[in-house]
Amino acid sequence: MNPSSSTPPASHDSLLQDNTGNYSSQHFPPDAGDGKARRPRFSLRWKFPLLLGALLLFTVCILSILVLSGIRSNQQQQIEQLLLLQSQLMETRIRQLYLTGTRLDPVLFMQRRGNELAVDLGSSSNMRVILYDNQGELRGDSLPLGWRSDTSSALRYALQGRTAYITEGSNVLYLAPVYGTSGLLGVVQLHVSIADQQAFYRNMLLVCIYTGGIVLSVSFGIGWLYIRRQTKDIRTLMKQAQSISRGHYPEPGQAQPVQRNDELGQLGDGIAEMGSMIQQSMNELEREKSQLQQAVAKLSALEQLQKAFIGNISHELKTPATSIQSYADLLSMYGDDPELVQEASASISSEIRRLIELIEDSIRLSLLEKYDFELHPEPVSLNELVREATERTRGKAANRDISLHVELDAPVVITADPKHLMHILLNLLDNAVKYNVPQQGWIMVQTEIKQQHVRFRIGSSGPIIPSSQWDMVFEPYTTLSQDRSRTGSGTGLGLPLARRLTERMNGSLSIASSDEHGTFFVLDMPL
Repeated sequence: MNPSSSTPPASHDSLLQDNTGNYSSQHFPPDAGDGKARRPRFSLRWKFPLLLGALLLFTVCILSILVLSGIRSNQQQQIEQLLLLQSQLMETRIRQLYLTGTRLDPVLFMQRRGNELAVDLGSSSNMRVILYDNQGELRGDSLPLGWRSDTSSALRYALQGRTAYITEGSNVLYLAPVYGTSGLLGVVQLHVSIADQQAFYRNMLLVCIYTGGIVLSVSFGIGWLYIRRQTKDIRTLMKQAQSISRGHYPEPGQAQPVQRNDELGQLGDGIAEMGSMIQQSMNELEREKSQLQQAVAKLSALEQLQKAFIGNISHELKTPATSIQSYADLLSMYGDDPELVQEASASISSEIRRLIELIEDSIRLSLLEKYDFELHPEPVSLNELVREATERTRGKAANRDISLHVELDAPVVITADPKHLMHILLNLLDNAVKYNVPQQGWIMVQTEIKQQHVRFRIGSSGPIIPSSQWDMVFEPYTTLSQDRSRTGSGTGLGLPLARRLTERMNGSLSIASSDEHGTFFVLDMPL
């Protein structure tokens, strides 16, 4: 309880003067604790109870401070109300006596009647009463032989028409002005003992201390027992985790060493699940090891394909270069033969185009492996595009006595990159010509409009491709023919390039069938 200065009635000010043991400034600080030193490596069974005890001690101290402050505030209010009421009653009594008797000067009135009034008011109020006139002179004391404190400063304050009180140990001195009809008559000083209130306050303080000690002791004991059980389960979980770290994984369906329905139980389930997942990861690592070995085998096979590709590309580059060199030698020897010049010019031009086409395919495929081609989609008439591609291939087919048939569905306009789509169709048609039978072969081109896409079917009477090699023909450097002649083999770049371009335009390219009825490639493009 920590009271402030008194609250005077309306139109009155207040003054609070504190001496030694001032009632308004007494404080009872909470217990500062015993200052136990920190010990390193405290286990949880001690940390948690100490933390719980510290929280409870803090809570008890806060509640005790609030309760004691409320008690002190209530006591001060009661005393102030009592003194205010008594001073008002005494003021009324003095004013009545002043008005009913012979009208005297206030100083003379207090001089003549002050002592009588002090004794009378003291006996009726059971308090010590001291009266002063309006000049500050003592005029009456109900206990004239009692000890009189120095109240000069408070008296000067009261003579100015304001209320003041002083706390001295277990006594409160209250000074209030007394008014008559013509002004200030004097000052009444009341003495009241607060020993009972202070004793009650000290008793409540002891109750709070004892209660806090009991609560702290009991809570620490209960907390220690509870945390001991928790730490026991935690140690069990630690042993299980250490066992997993040494490679001893729990068996599926094995009972958990900690059977709980709280977070520790969930932690136990998590550790068991972690052990199971580690076991699964080990198994997956073994499987991945096997797959890695298979990948290494595939890389070895790819290396062989690359070597074969180098042989093919070397031959493909060497053959036209040899032909060009041969014609160049003939021209240097027989440059005056017009027929030879014409034949050599046509052959050299053809071989140069073949070299350029081979180099462009290699560059395109290499770029597609690293970069995305920029697309320029635009409306394309499907039937016109197919007719143009077949017309550009028809001459090659006729030279080898291969018939070319075209069956087109209803005219439709699709959105695609015409340049790339033409390249794909020409590549498929060139392969159909290159790998066809020399005489009386056939090539079939069909289009079919589906709901969301258009399908191209390009078939030929070429050799049968085993189904196990259908995906292989779309891998770079792959050629199914071992013939190194110019008309019987390729570099293995055309179909991989065609598939990459198709996928860039959100389409698909695959082999639909290959048997005695022919080999059919299927190209699907979105509408």
